[in-house]
Amino acid sequence: MNHEQPQVRFVTHGEELDALLEAMRAARYLPLDTEFVRERTYFPQLALLQIATSDTVWLVDPIAELDLTPFWQALVTRDTPVVLHAGDQDLDLILTAAGRLPPQVFDTQIAAELLGIGGQLSYAALTEALLGTRLDKGETRSDWLARPLSHTQLNYAVQDVAQLHALYPLLEQRLQDAGRLDWMAEEMARQCDPARFTPPDEQRWQKIRGVQTLNRAGLAVLQVLAAWRERLAREQDRPRRWVWGDQAMLDLAHAIARQTAKADNPPSAEAITDQIIRARSPLGRDSSAQDALGQEIAAALAGDPADWPRLSRPPALPPAQRELVKSRQARLVTVAEEHAISPSRLATSAELRQQLANPDRPSRLTQGWRAPLLAPILQAPD
Repeated sequence: MNHEQPQVRFVTHGEELDALLEAMRAARYLPLDTEFVRERTYFPQLALLQIATSDTVWLVDPIAELDLTPFWQALVTRDTPVVLHAGDQDLDLILTAAGRLPPQVFDTQIAAELLGIGGQLSYAALTEALLGTRLDKGETRSDWLARPLSHTQLNYAVQDVAQLHALYPLLEQRLQDAGRLDWMAEEMARQCDPARFTPPDEQRWQKIRGVQTLNRAGLAVLQVLAAWRERLAREQDRPRRWVWGDQAMLDLAHAIARQTAKADNPPSAEAITDQIIRARSPLGRDSSAQDALGQEIAAALAGDPADWPRLSRPPALPPAQRELVKSRQARLVTVAEEHAISPSRLATSAELRQQLANPDRPSRLTQGWRAPLLAPILQAPD
């Protein structure tokens, strides 16, 4: 492929999609990029798909009246790599559209970290470092749902995936020369665990800003509220913050927690429902939904307090162990430099703290390719 001026084909009709699927079947690897908008919806609105095959960049228009089911099925059943850069959002979109993820994924950002090229490098920085190509990222936040797309947007979309096509063989060869293709496979297996992208609704409270201001009773309330919001946002396809703002939920959780602390027994479902009504929840005047939410919160508070959620905080370490973490972090940087790996890909400070506080708990630091590199650090005498 001429990566500077590749052949470009637009896909807006079924016969063009058929040609793309045929090209995909012949491709040894498949670079993919997406442009999407999520400001006004719960689910990402796919605005453009960019795919690079051996000699062509394909621009697929999801806004055209085109059934993309065959594309998604071909993508997630292929036995050769789908190539992405910092691909979590792309993987989330693929999982939503296809119900599963491709069996082989190659993330160029992770490959660069395993080779010590840089930690969490942007796509522009990586293409400049390896290809000497400077990408204009000015269109990243433009309106990709608008039609027609501008010449600048189209050029941006084409170059993004064309350079990805050029990066893959370089990074793959470097990983092979370094004996690290198995490392890459291990990292991608972890990266492509579907559970990363679909946490249970009951865990959504952990992502709410300000959660650390609540006691455990408040956390029990917030857990229920956040799960309800998640279900409503999904059903209505609206952003979470549009359904029920974080601060409004925190205020309600605080109010119910204070009510709980003042009484010998947890508040009744009726009392909690009154609080929900006064808080002007997104349930509006739906009394049956308000009652059901009040009953669910009351049931949570009536349970064993030991079962209420708790914040996951880094373990509190005594001064001597804090110094030990610093020492191990310094040695980790040295090991990473010796083996040409980005230190953050090898281990984070938080992981070192957790390992020191719970040395018998299984973690990625004591498994797979990391184990022999980190064993001299983790097993060194204190």
